[in-house]
Amino acid sequence: MARVDQVAPTDARVLITGENGTGKELVARALHFNSKRRNVPLVAINCGALAGGVLDSELFGHVKGAFTGALRDHEGKFEYADGGTLFLDEVGEMPQETQVKLLRVIETKEVTRIGANAPRKIDVRLISATNKNLEAEVKAGRFREDLYYRLKVIEMHLPALRERAGDIPMLAQSFLKEFAQQHGKDIAGFEPRAINALMAHDWPGNVRELRNVVEEMVVLSQGRLITAAELPPNLTRLAPATAAVTAPGQAAAFAAPAQAGMSSLVGLTMEQIEREVIRLTLAHNEGNRERTAKMLAIGERTLYRKIKEYGL
Repeated sequence: MARVDQVAPTDARVLITGENGTGKELVARALHFNSKRRNVPLVAINCGALAGGVLDSELFGHVKGAFTGALRDHEGKFEYADGGTLFLDEVGEMPQETQVKLLRVIETKEVTRIGANAPRKIDVRLISATNKNLEAEVKAGRFREDLYYRLKVIEMHLPALRERAGDIPMLAQSFLKEFAQQHGKDIAGFEPRAINALMAHDWPGNVRELRNVVEEMVVLSQGRLITAAELPPNLTRLAPATAAVTAPGQAAAFAAPAQAGMSSLVGLTMEQIEREVIRLTLAHNEGNRERTAKMLAIGERTLYRKIKEYGL
């Protein structure tokens, strides 16, 4: 998240890489909502979900009569995102013909609707994401090298969740708070054995899978702590007989805040702790201050003052 804090205020193009479900769109949203463009919409398009001709029309727009079925002028995503951010998800799936057009838009900062002659000036920040190795795609001739380097001014790689098991307690607790509020449940946290089971799972679906599992447990839980017995069947068998947290440096406070120790916070000042909690909660809420204030149970004015005070 420190990298997000550094890059968000700039207009640098960002390429986010990582497996499906690692949270690439969440990072894109965090970049946008912590930028000077946050008051203009973040516009997203999945480049792998549309055929070439349709993708061109959606990105660049078209004029009436440009092709069969073009019954009216159509504003493309670049024009709609003017002044804001355009998120190109699964950019590695983009057809080469579209790659050429995208490269020209980046170079000229102009977009020409299909069937039109006059270009339109645009001011758009580009954030792209892919689960592919674009260097390998370039070598294989499937992705343009010049476009690759244009998109990758800054690269952010999101490791798979199995490679950062130490993040699971914090993520799980954050999702628990969100869904407990959403579903009107009074749940404080997880018992340590439940957290250990979550940390022992390899999470092939990454953060997306963890989020879905936590929501399921919140909905079905009957107490203030989610127990190992309430885990989905494929995770129950991973719960250890003892309650020791397996990841070094992880305080049991993430598992059951009301009962566990706070050893991982020893040595930090109250200001440092407060700043980190606010920073992580803002990131979780994609920079949305209203949701962050509600989650932290403080007023928006107080949150705004703290953000300025801590330089967030």
